[in-house]
Amino acid sequence: MNQKQLEILDIAETLFAKNGFEGTSVRDIAKLAGINVAMINYYFESKENLLELIVKRSAHAYKLVPEQYNTEEDSFKRLDKLIDHYIDSKFDNKDVYQLLFMEAKIKKRIINSTVFKELRKHNTQLIKEVIDYGYERGDFRYYDPILIHSTMIGTFMNFKMNRSLYEELLALSPDEDFDKIQKELLSKHLKFTIKAILTHEHK
Repeated sequence: MNQKQLEILDIAETLFAKNGFEGTSVRDIAKLAGINVAMINYYFESKENLLELIVKRSAHAYKLVPEQYNTEEDSFKRLDKLIDHYIDSKFDNKDVYQLLFMEAKIKKRIINSTVFKELRKHNTQLIKEVIDYGYERGDFRYYDPILIHSTMIGTFMNFKMNRSLYEELLALSPDEDFDKIQKELLSKHLKFTIKAILTHEHK
């Protein structure tokens, strides 16, 4: 895609996340992009195709990449790096998660798509490999990677969807970077929680 097409995708992603898919018109997107509606139809054919491209692009960005963490020999450091890598990918693509949440409440049009099912299978498998690594070294007790992945997704979504509540609870000053603080809190909490799960004696 050329630069203008990428710009249109970014604008559509932001508007979809803010107003929902149904609440955003092609005219809204065209206005912010400084082009006419016909140009969007020429590039993408339909609003649905725009959405599909956004989903595919974000799914690629959310994929865990083993090279980001598997050079660590220590089981706990490897887990820490995996969690940091996971959180970084989510914060770099926050609008898509807002969009997923909004659409899931209506028709589950995106969250149940093949693209995101394959993404979750991929990430769950890599989480399993990190758990297996620690288990084989005697550092972790085995625990279902599906549930670990669900814990990671659910915790992120809770932070993401309750921003105004956390801003109030944290009593941040206007000059403090909420996203940075939120990211640090989320990382610390997930590392503590998942390590506790993986080292606790399961009965």
